[in-house]
Amino acid sequence: MKISISQNRLYTVISIVFIIVLWKFLSIWVDNSIMIPTPKSTVMEFIKIIRSQNFIIIVLSTLVRVMIGFLISFISALILGLLSGFFKPVYYLLKPLIVIQKSIPTMAIILLAIIWLKSEKAPILVGILIIFPIIYATVIQGIKSVDIKLIEMAKVYKLSKMTVMKDIYIPSIRSSIISVASATIGLNLKVIIAAEVLSQPSVSIGTSFQIEKANLNTAGVFAWALVSIIIAGGFDLAIKVFVMKTMKN
Repeated sequence: MKISISQNRLYTVISIVFIIVLWKFLSIWVDNSIMIPTPKSTVMEFIKIIRSQNFIIIVLSTLVRVMIGFLISFISALILGLLSGFFKPVYYLLKPLIVIQKSIPTMAIILLAIIWLKSEKAPILVGILIIFPIIYATVIQGIKSVDIKLIEMAKVYKLSKMTVMKDIYIPSIRSSIISVASATIGLNLKVIIAAEVLSQPSVSIGTSFQIEKANLNTAGVFAWALVSIIIAGGFDLAIKVFVMKTMKN
């Protein structure tokens, strides 16, 4: 097991080294820092950014939007998904809204959010509208995939609906919910940053991207992208730790 983990880490390191070498080669070949900055200049910009006075405030402002949007989406999708999974009228009432939500282009959602709300709140709405259908569909699919034999057994033993929900449905859909949570929180981060680029709140990662772009500082754009990657990795790690602790308990 330890050998397998070590091998996986080695492959990851090799992949990262290959990307950096390819990046360096391309930057030398293009020979234009506005088009492709060197890895060194990006690292220098990254250090400059994390040492800046406003770095923590900028990151926290975006993280707050990400967490608010994610929690609203997750809780509402979980509740409505359970209701839709158990009650067909609710499912068919929500179906047109979900289809519309899935079909609208992301850019249209961002623009509408900017029109409807202030720049500070618009990215939150965008995140909610984008990830809600994904979590909602996962919850419904999880309910449908529950073993029918377990449900029939519960009826034979006349178990209460609450017991069936707690001991059969929730354990069955838990893994898929955790998986979709891990995927959607990263997606939510990307979508909210994209919305921030357009709505330009006073303080945010997206606004910082826009400032670097306006100054033609591509190394700065790459550096903020690196910050975003690290944050997304942190979210993924936090969910994995949470899952491991939950399984132990």
